[in-house]
Amino acid sequence: MQIQVPSFSKTLNPAGSLSSWTPGGAAIRGIRSKTEKADGALEQSREKYRFAPAAYIREKLGWEPWSGTDAQPGQQQILDAYTLALKQQHERDAYEKGELREADLTCWQPGQTIKNWIRVEAGHTTGKTKVSAGIVSHFFDNFARSITYTYAPTWDQIKHLLWKEIAVDRTGKNLPGDLLKTCVLKSSEDHFALGKAAEKGRTESIQGQHGPYNLHIVDEAEGVDDVVMDALPSMTSGGVSIVLLLANPRTRTSRFHRIAAQSNVVSFRMSCLHHPNVREGREIVPGAVRRQYVDEMLEKHTAVVDEHDQDNHTFELPWRKGTIYLPDSEFSFRVLGLAPANVVDKCLIPVGRFEAATRRKPQRDRPDFASLGVDCARWGLDIGTIYGRHDGAVWLEKELRQQETGEYVLAVTKAAQKLAAKGVKRLHIRVDAGGGFGGGLVDTVRRDESLRKLFTEFKVFEVNFGATGEAVSDQKAWANVITELTADVGESLKGLAVLNPHE
Repeated sequence: MQIQVPSFSKTLNPAGSLSSWTPGGAAIRGIRSKTEKADGALEQSREKYRFAPAAYIREKLGWEPWSGTDAQPGQQQILDAYTLALKQQHERDAYEKGELREADLTCWQPGQTIKNWIRVEAGHTTGKTKVSAGIVSHFFDNFARSITYTYAPTWDQIKHLLWKEIAVDRTGKNLPGDLLKTCVLKSSEDHFALGKAAEKGRTESIQGQHGPYNLHIVDEAEGVDDVVMDALPSMTSGGVSIVLLLANPRTRTSRFHRIAAQSNVVSFRMSCLHHPNVREGREIVPGAVRRQYVDEMLEKHTAVVDEHDQDNHTFELPWRKGTIYLPDSEFSFRVLGLAPANVVDKCLIPVGRFEAATRRKPQRDRPDFASLGVDCARWGLDIGTIYGRHDGAVWLEKELRQQETGEYVLAVTKAAQKLAAKGVKRLHIRVDAGGGFGGGLVDTVRRDESLRKLFTEFKVFEVNFGATGEAVSDQKAWANVITELTADVGESLKGLAVLNPHE
C-alpha cells in the first residue's frame, strides 16, 4: 500500500536550486528559467520514484530486479524491506511532528521498532552487489541532501565491485550529479555518495557527515574491521537512515553474523539454488549465476545421502528429483549463502538444529502443560533469564539485568498468569539455585497460594546447577547429569519451535 508522505521539497531544497542566483539580465533569467524547469522535472521524478525503487531501477537504470519469495528471497524482497524502512521512518517523523494522527498511520505504529538495518547473506553471483548499486542510485537521485557512504575492506573491492556496478547503471542515462572515477557521485557539498576503504583500526577512515537522509552500505561485510560496526550506530542515529550489510558468509563468529539478532535488523539469504537462471536452466538474468556452476559445485562439494538431516542443511533439487544432498562448508557459503557451522557443530546442540527450530511452526503437544525455567543473576555482567515452554514451542519470556528477588517473583508470576489464561492446568517451574541467587524466588513462589489456585498441578524445582562441596557427593555423576540435561535440550530441539529466537 502506498502511503501519503509530507513533501520535504520546501525544507530540503533540491540539488541544483537557484537560491544563490542574483536576479538581473536576460541571460541570467533565461538560464534561471531552464534550470527551474529542470528542477521541477527532477522533483516530479522524485515524487514518482521515492518509494518505488524497483520501478526506478527498471525505468531509469534499465534492468529488472529478480524476485523470489519470503522463504527464498531475491533482489525484489530486499528492495521491499528498503522501501518499508523508508516509509516507516517518514511516517514516524510526520507523526512526531504532529503532521499525522495515530489513526492515519498505515505502516508504522508508535513504539514499533523499524528494521532499517538490512542484512544480506548470499551465494556467489546472485546479485547482491547489483541490487546495492541500484539502491545507491535510487537514494541519491530521489532524496535531496542525502549522504551515502559505501565501505569495503579494501579500495580495490570498493572500486571494482560496487562502484563498477554504479558506473554501469548510470553511464549515459542523463541522471543527476557528477560521477567521478574516484568513486564519488556528487551534486553539492551536502548531497553526495562516495566509497571508502574501511582500514583496520582507523575509526577516522569511516567517519563522515550526517544529513537528513543517510545511507551506509558495507560490502563484503565479513571482512571489514569491527571499527565499522562500532561506528555505524552513532552515524545513523539521526534523520532517515538505512544500513545495508552484504556478505558471502564464511563464519559464525563475525560481527556480520551476530548482528542478525538485533531487533532493528532484517536478514535475507539469497541462495544460488533459488536464482531464476538456476531454477529455469537458462539465462534469464544476464551475467548472473548459472545452473552449470551449481552442478559443478554439487559434484565437488556435496555428498549424496539416504535421508534428510536438518542439523546439516541437506536439500533436494527440482531438476534432480529424489536425490538428497549433504553440503560441505565450501558449498554452504558459496552456493547456499549459509555460514558453515564448522567446529561449533561438534557439540550437543548443533547450530543447524537450532536454526531449523527457529523456522519450525509449533506442533501442538500437551496444551494443558507448561514449564518455566529461571536463571537468576543479581549483580555483575550476567543477565537473568526466564524461558517458557508450552504446546510445542519455547521462547525467551524475560531478561532481567541486576534486579532483586522481587522483580524475578513479579516476572514469574506474570508469566504463570499468562499461561493459565491460555488454558494451562499443570505448571512446573525450575529455578537455577546455584550460588544461592534463586533461593528467595523459590521460597516465595512455592508459598504463593494465589498461583497454586490457578493450576491443578503446581511444582517448583530448585536446581543446584553448578553446586560444589557437600551439595555434590559424586562429582562424576554430577558432571554426567549436566551433560544429560544439555543433551536433552538438544534432543528436544528436534521437534520444538523456537519463537522470536534470541542471539
